[in-house]
Amino acid sequence: MKRIVCIVLLFVGGIALDSNAQCVKGNCHNGKGTYQFANGDKYEGQWKDGKMHGSGKYEFANGDRYNGDFHDNKRDGTGVYVWKNKGSYTGQWKEGKREGSGVFKWENSATYNGFWKEDQIIDMDVNTVTDCQEKPTFGN
Repeated sequence: MKRIVCIVLLFVGGIALDSNAQCVKGNCHNGKGTYQFANGDKYEGQWKDGKMHGSGKYEFANGDRYNGDFHDNKRDGTGVYVWKNKGSYTGQWKEGKREGSGVFKWENSATYNGFWKEDQIIDMDVNTVTDCQEKPTFGN
């Protein structure tokens, strides 16, 4: 009998611990809905088979936010990520990482416009042509 009571208490306790995580609006399985996570994060957008899938907005408890495309619970496609310090990335994502072309803006207004691979900048070379350099010619 004690064993059954302990199992029931563990089960009820487990539900109580996860009770802060829930679908608060709409359909969070297949459709459009808003889900509040136990850690304070919130997602509002499209769902497929219980996963974030399609267009949506994710707000992190720490103040960061992402607005864009999701695939199987990961940022995937085109989107904008804004950090709480106001730095931002606008561009392509693949499996939750920056991948492809994008623009990164630091909070001090400096900007990098280029390509990313697995969340890393591919090439940070800055090439400028000045009057004293020979300019390239094409087709001659």
